[in-house]
Order: sequence, then structure tokens, then C-alpha cells
Amino acid sequence: MKLSNRLRAKGLGGALLVGTLALWAVAREVPSANVLVITSIAAQGSNVVVTANLPPGLEQVALDTRARLEGPWTEAGVLSAPVGGGSLTFSLPKPGAMQFLRLRAKSLAVTPLLTSGEADYVVIPSLANTATTEAVLHFQGTIDGSDKITISHDGALWEHVNWDWPVEKVTVNGVAWNPREKNYLTSVGVTKFLPDNFSLAAVDLEKIETRSIVALERADNALVVYIDDLPNGPGEYDFKVRFFPAKPKPAAPSSLSTKASLKLSATIDGGDCFIITHTEATWVKLAGGRQNPTNIRINDRAWNPAETGGLKNDGATAFLPATVDFSTAKIVSRKGRDLATMWLEDDSLHVRFADNPNGTDDYEIEIAFGQ
Repeated sequence: MKLSNRLRAKGLGGALLVGTLALWAVAREVPSANVLVITSIAAQGSNVVVTANLPPGLEQVALDTRARLEGPWTEAGVLSAPVGGGSLTFSLPKPGAMQFLRLRAKSLAVTPLLTSGEADYVVIPSLANTATTEAVLHFQGTIDGSDKITISHDGALWEHVNWDWPVEKVTVNGVAWNPREKNYLTSVGVTKFLPDNFSLAAVDLEKIETRSIVALERADNALVVYIDDLPNGPGEYDFKVRFFPAKPKPAAPSSLSTKASLKLSATIDGGDCFIITHTEATWVKLAGGRQNPTNIRINDRAWNPAETGGLKNDGATAFLPATVDFSTAKIVSRKGRDLATMWLEDDSLHVRFADNPNGTDDYEIEIAFGQ
């Protein structure tokens, strides 16, 4: 149980109906059709693209910006709204400094002005250091729950998942990043956040101070960083993600691998790591974890590592062909209310589950090879 959990109030105030980003805090769901909310922020070249979800019955929507929390709002653009609601996209030049963003909408009916919650847009220098051959994202801050940072060549998107978001500013490469449930970090001007000659797959994680889980996941054109603080109260996190130039890929690696799949499921309360090699599967309890996992199944075979230890990939307990190429591993499905992820480490797969909310939940991840 996270003792510092707080509830955020949402409601009506004066002439404004406030649509916050709080719906992202617990479940990663599509916003309600009746909510005015910023759903995504992204950099495209020298522009920032802001996508909004609109309820029906609006006439116009304005995008407002301000450079500081208590500063005045400035209208950055106005667009006509589709009467039936839906999605709307704004494009504006990259600001030279941090910006807060919000939406204002005029209704077709005689009703109060509709205003969204705020989202953050933060700019920092490029991650690449011209004096070295690497690029570094150095994260420092206090975490009290589950958070997810998705890094692309254009920027980094923060999403809060469970419990409290940081009560103080975190920093990336020394630049303050205000803790909001969903905000965006990118580079100044036309310079890429992560230049294209650096790979999102060739990375290294250096943990300086992490009391629980910091995990990486390779995704399509992105690197995902999961921070999951399992113990009670907030914890300090200090880590670096280093990016290196892309390495030449071997010719058609998937053709060298036997096509196979691995499905791992368990009931989780806390944090657990399952390490899969060509010879066996083993289990490690992660820092801050609570109860041991139960109902563990690997390719529908029951397994209790707390009693039997590792599961040999041989004979009656075989779960993968010996000719599987781990470099072709790809997540094809996952279930669970918090963390379910996989990372290739040398010649082993590290499957991490973390359940931060109270109680337990059932988790499942399916990994495909050679496809």
C-alpha cells in the first residue's frame, strides 16, 4: 500500500468546466467523448503538434500558451470545431522555452466557456554531446508510484500511471520538468532531441540511486522507460540512459530463428523478474516487492519457483526450441493494470511484472520469436 496516496478533486468552478488530464493517472484509456482534453504533444521538425479530444457541440477551439505557471495566457491559434466532436490538431512553431498549454472552447449553445486542464511542454538542449560519441538522458527526481517515459528522436512523453505523481520537479539533464500527469519534453529549435545517428535500441542504463524498479523496453521507433516505486512513500531516483550509434544489423535475423512464442502469466503483488535463457527460466523478487507470485504458468505449464527453483528448458519441462534467436523477441500482447515488460540482456530475456496498486492482479505477457 502506498500510504501517501491522494485523491484529486475534479468539478465545476464558476463559469469554467475544467477537463483535467487525471483520467490518465489510473488507467491508460481513450478519453471520454465528452471531455475537452489534450491527448498528445509531439515535435515535428521545427513545429509542435498538439492533438485534442473534443466533445460534441463546440463552435471554436483555441490553444493557449504561457511561459510560467502564474503568467498570462496567450492565444496561439484558433480552429473551427467539428460539430459532432472528435479530434483536432494544432501546429505551432517550437517555443524557445518551457510552455504550459491549455484549450479553450466556445460552445454552439449559450453555455459557459469550456476549458481543459493544463499540459506541459519543456525544451532542453539536444541529448547529444558534440564532444563525445554518445547521447545521455540523466533523470533525477522523487517518484511515488508508477510512471512511464516514452522517448523518440523528437522528444520524450511523460505519462503517470498509478498513485501520486512527483510532488516536486524532476530534472532531465539539469532542466526542471514539472510533474504533470502527461507532458512533453523536446529540444530547442530544429535540433533533434536525439539525433538520427543515435539508436533507440543501442542503449545502456546506469542506475545511480533507485530503490525499486527502473526498466527499459524497446518499442517501434521509441524507447520506453518505466519507473515503478513499490515501497510505501516516495523514493529518490537518479539514473542515466545512454544512447549509442546504431550498429549494423545482421542480414534477415528472423529467418535464422525458429518461429516460436512464449507466454508467461502470474498473479502479482509487488515486483518480480523472470529471467529466460536457452537452458532455463529463473525467478527473482524485485526490491519493494510484497508477496511472492502465484498461479505462475509458462506456455500453460504450471511452475512454482519458490518451491522448485528454476525450470529447465529440457525434456518434459521444455518451453522454447533451442534454435530460437532471442534477438528477434517481440512483445505481441500483455495484460495487467501496471507493469508488464521485457528486455533483452546479452543472451537472456528479463520479463518484469510490477503491481503497484493495493491488492493483486493477474498479469500475462506473450513474446514472439522469428516473426
